[in-house]
Amino acid sequence: MSAQADDGHCPAYGERLRLDELLEIAQVHENPERALFFGAHQACEIWFAVVLRHLETARRDLTEGRGAEACAHLDRLPRIMEAVAQHFDALHALTPEEFDVVRATLGTSSGFQSVQFREIEFLCGARDRRMLNIAGLTDRDRARLLARLDEPSLDDAFAAYRDRAGEDVKRVQDAMVAFDAAMRSSRGRHAALAQALLGGVAGTAGSSGAAYLWRSMERTLFPQLTQGVHSDDC
Repeated sequence: MSAQADDGHCPAYGERLRLDELLEIAQVHENPERALFFGAHQACEIWFAVVLRHLETARRDLTEGRGAEACAHLDRLPRIMEAVAQHFDALHALTPEEFDVVRATLGTSSGFQSVQFREIEFLCGARDRRMLNIAGLTDRDRARLLARLDEPSLDDAFAAYRDRAGEDVKRVQDAMVAFDAAMRSSRGRHAALAQALLGGVAGTAGSSGAAYLWRSMERTLFPQLTQGVHSDDC
């Protein structure tokens, strides 16, 4: 992208980030507790969009035999998930009573319905088709998830790359393992938040709340990841 527009105008910081448009649709003008709650979740969704772009690019690189380039994208993902987890940590600033007030206004909407998060899981290779039946998903949401199911996963791309004995197999594997671990850690911090604010209360959209999040830490994003990789691969 050119540093300045065709008319010679160089966009200022706010223009470059389209802040007027962003803040117009962001829910930052609510009361402080709702602004904190919604701001954290909206920030996470922006990061999820960034994760998806990196995963798509890494899959393409592996498909085309470029292991080192795939690693360049995958290596960024643990840091991004750390940023996501910090947004969850920020919500510990709410008391359970404040959270209950916010939660009472949510109806059946829930982070459990995050389509981008489910896209990340499906794109990586964790393809639990039951997620298509989450209450509250729109037809458009389900169409996006079904489209992901029709695509090869990153897990598939890695397995094919490994079978071709591509260069940097162990390095790619390590990058995927690190992202998987970062995702589990993020789920754990989300679970701790839900435990602190909800206790044993069920979550919205049909989830079991903190109990579901704790169990989710056991899932891997990449079911085929450790199959057939030896310690002397390089």
